[in-house]
Amino acid sequence: MSSVLLRCSNRRTAICLLNLQSKSDHSHLRSITTTSVKLSKLTEQKYDEAQLMSERLNSQPYYAKRPQTDLDSMIPSGQEREATEEEMARYRRLEALKGLATGLVILTGIFGSFITYQKWPAIKGWWNREENDEEFQMPKKVKKVFELPVITNQNGSDVPGLYLCGDNSNWCISEDKKSVELKFPLRFSWFDGKTLRDVHVGEFSGVAVDSNGDLIQWGRGFNNDNVPQYSIKGQNITKATISNGVIYALTKKGEILTLPESDQAQAVTPGLIKRSWTFQTYETNFNKIASVEPIVDIQTGDQHLLALSKSGKVYAASTGLDKPTTKSQGQFGIPEFSQFNSAPEPGTLHDITLLNQAVFKTAKGKIDHVRARKIVQIAAGSNHSMALDSNGEVFTFGRNTYGQLGHPVNYNSEIIAVPKKVDLIAKQVNRDLFAKVVDIEANGDFSFCSVSAVPLYRLVRTHGVDEDDDVTETTEDSFVVGFGNNLKGQLGTGHYVHAQFDPVRIKELSKFEDYNETTNQLEKIEIANWSVGKEHTVIKLDNGDVLQWGANDFGQLGNGKKNRIPKPSNAPRLIEPDYTVEMYKDLTFVNRLQLQDNQQIKAGVQSTAVFYTKK
Repeated sequence: MSSVLLRCSNRRTAICLLNLQSKSDHSHLRSITTTSVKLSKLTEQKYDEAQLMSERLNSQPYYAKRPQTDLDSMIPSGQEREATEEEMARYRRLEALKGLATGLVILTGIFGSFITYQKWPAIKGWWNREENDEEFQMPKKVKKVFELPVITNQNGSDVPGLYLCGDNSNWCISEDKKSVELKFPLRFSWFDGKTLRDVHVGEFSGVAVDSNGDLIQWGRGFNNDNVPQYSIKGQNITKATISNGVIYALTKKGEILTLPESDQAQAVTPGLIKRSWTFQTYETNFNKIASVEPIVDIQTGDQHLLALSKSGKVYAASTGLDKPTTKSQGQFGIPEFSQFNSAPEPGTLHDITLLNQAVFKTAKGKIDHVRARKIVQIAAGSNHSMALDSNGEVFTFGRNTYGQLGHPVNYNSEIIAVPKKVDLIAKQVNRDLFAKVVDIEANGDFSFCSVSAVPLYRLVRTHGVDEDDDVTETTEDSFVVGFGNNLKGQLGTGHYVHAQFDPVRIKELSKFEDYNETTNQLEKIEIANWSVGKEHTVIKLDNGDVLQWGANDFGQLGNGKKNRIPKPSNAPRLIEPDYTVEMYKDLTFVNRLQLQDNQQIKAGVQSTAVFYTKK
C-alpha cells in the first residue's frame, strides 16, 4: 500500500486510495466472518476422534474395533449409563468362566487331598527316606475268595432236623463253642431226624417244641452248655417264646405255662402242685397263668405279654420273675399302667377293656353305646403292641419313638398308653376303596401290615344290601406297608430311615410273580407266613421261595456275609454235604432257597432257624 501512496501525485489522490483500501478490507473481513460462522455451524457437536483417542493410541496397541466405553467420558459425571446387550452377554460369559475356573480349582484341591490322604504312607515314606532305604510299597488289596464252611454233618436237607445261623455268643446256634457266629445255616446235630412244632432262639438261650409237644432248652442262658435237654414233657405245647428271663409256652388246651429260662432259677422257683392218678401229689417245675377262657395265641415283647382268647378278647401281662423296676411304656394298653405308672405284677392277665370294647358316639360327641370288638390277631414289639379286629382295622399302643405305632411322632405321642386306631393306612388306597388289613407283624421297634383293598360297596352290602345284587367285585392287589425304625433296613423299603411313622409300601414284594398254567398269565406270589426278628425279617411265599431283609450284623441272613439288606431278597439255598465252591461259580447253579411244605423258617433275636414239621 505504501508503494501505491508514493505514486499518487497529490494528497487528494492518496486519500481516495486509502478510502478504497479501507472499504476493501472491511468487505474482506465481512466475508471471512460469514465463512467462519458457516463453518462453526457445520462443525457444531463434532469431535476430533484423533484427539479423543490420542491418549490410548499413544500408550496402547491400536485395534480397529472401537469399544463401547470410548465415549464414556462424554457422559456427565454423577450419571450412569445403561449397559448394552453385548456388554451384558460379555459379562455373563466372564462370570461363567470365573465360576468354572473356581469349581475346577476346588475339585482339583479335593481330589488332590483325597489322593494325598490315600497315598500318605508312601508320601511320608518317600519324604523321610534315606539314601540306603528301600522304597515303600503300598500293600495290594487281596480279593476275598468265596469259601464254604466246613460241613461235619453229612445229612442232607432231605433229613428232618434244625438249621441255624447268626449270633453264637451264647452257644445257641452252633455245637462249636469257639464259633462266635455262623454266616451260613448249618445243621444242629442233636435235632437230626426230629420234627418240631416251634423254635425260638432268644438272646441267651433257645427253646423248641417237638412233635409230641415237649419243651426243649439249650444255650448258655439255660445250663451254661450247648447240649439241648427236655424241660417240660406231657403238656402238649404248641408254641413257646422267651421274655425277660422267663419261657412262656402255650398248650393245645389254651393254657399258658411259665418256666424260668435258667435251670438254676427253675430249681428255686416253686412250681404247681399236681395230683397223679394214684392220688399222690407232686410238684412241677412250671407254673400257669390263670385265664377265664382258653388262649389261642401269645406274643411277647421285652417286658410284656399279649394273650388272645378264643372269643376274640386281648389280655396283657408283665413278664419276668419279679416286678419290673422301670416304668411302663404304655405297651399294656391299660390307663392304670401308663407311662406315669409302674408295670403290673408279672403272672397276671389284665383285660384291655378299651380294646375289647368299641365305643360308639353320637354326632355331638356323646357316648351312644358300647359293643364288644372281636380281635383276630395280635403282635408285639419290644415296647409296643398291635391288634387286628374282625373289620380289618388295626389298633396300636405303647412306645412310639420311631413311629412304630403308625402315628405321628411328637412330644405328646411318643408314648400312647391306650389303644388307638391307625388311620394313615387308608392313604395307600383310592377313596372308593377300603384298606382292609388282613395280617399284622411286629418286633423290635418296627411293624408291618398286609393290606387288601376292598370296594366300599361290599361293606355296604353286609349292612342290608341284597346279596343277589348283580355287582362286579373288583379289588386291587394286596400290598404290605411298614412303619417304625428303619436304620438297618428293617422295613424293606430300600432306604435307611431313623424313624418312619407314615406307613410306606414295600414295593419289592409286588415284583415277585409266577406263571399260572391255569390262567396262562403271570400272577403275584402271595405270602404264606411271616417271621420277624429283632432287626430282620424272613417270609415264606406260596411257591416255597424265601425272602429276607434287614440287619445282618451276625450273619443272621445266612448269605455268608454281614452286610445289611434294605429290601426283600432271595435267601441262598441250604448247603448240602457234597456242595463245592466250583458249583457256586457255575452260572447255571440256582442259589435260591425253596422250602417244602413241611419246612418252616423262623427269625430269632439275632438268628434264623429252618426246621421241619410233621407231615
